[in-house]
Amino acid sequence: MKLGIIGNGFVGNAIAHAFIPCMEVKIHDKNEERSYNSLEEVVNDSDVVFVSVPTPMTMDGIIDLSIVEDVFVNISKCLQKEDTVFVLKSTVVPGTTRKLKQKYPKLSIVFNPEFLTERHARFDFLNQSRIILGFETDLDDSNNNLASSKIKKLYDYRFSGNSFVTTNYETAEMIKYFNNLFFAVKVSFMNEMKLVSEKVPQINWDKAVRGFVMDGRVGDSHLQVPGPDGKKGFGGSCFPKDINAFMTYAKSIGLDLNVLNGAWETNLYVRPEKDWENLKGRAVSSKGETQ
Repeated sequence: MKLGIIGNGFVGNAIAHAFIPCMEVKIHDKNEERSYNSLEEVVNDSDVVFVSVPTPMTMDGIIDLSIVEDVFVNISKCLQKEDTVFVLKSTVVPGTTRKLKQKYPKLSIVFNPEFLTERHARFDFLNQSRIILGFETDLDDSNNNLASSKIKKLYDYRFSGNSFVTTNYETAEMIKYFNNLFFAVKVSFMNEMKLVSEKVPQINWDKAVRGFVMDGRVGDSHLQVPGPDGKKGFGGSCFPKDINAFMTYAKSIGLDLNVLNGAWETNLYVRPEKDWENLKGRAVSSKGETQ
């Protein structure tokens, strides 16, 4: 089996690192320093192609899908074979993959979200707890079954004991947001508890956290204040854009998400430097305006 990767950021790099030891891998990136093959080579000489490009937010919080859309426009122009499976790894709001499938009905498109941390992306990809696969339907037709078989064969060739969850596009897209948004809320919750503890000198913060996490239902991740970067709240290229994109998406379907809004307001309070705004093209769209 031959593998292709479009987008060689921390996600694409983690995928390449995992599969290069056991199969032929071709990589294309718009940055020539990170690109080893042309788009035509990747698309036409691969059985499976992972698309792992950024989905930053605009300055008004809307998800910018222009990079994803441009990739699929270019794929459709140069594709010369019919059996390639395209696996979208980019975080997108529910309904996005279906729109791509409707626009490019001849393409076999699977949504397969990543659950990687930027600091430990390679390790995280090699130690996935589950593999989510989203299809046009819940595997009711033969085309989805063929794509599913090919993707599972790819993962099983490299990893053993995989736990697969197969579903439709929207559910798979939602699972990704479940994770990122829950952890963002968890970070903001812990930062609020830290603010209270700083006002009450008798509180031993470390002991309080240790006593809290001993309840197994809590989970031991995203509890550190300050975080791994030495700062309060959350920054980086994922949580800020994802919480804003999802709140904006929710408003488009008539919902105001108070919990997420509160988590974001807390983050703005404890992290006033808004360092994610410096990540142009990754967390914030370099275009800076609504698409």
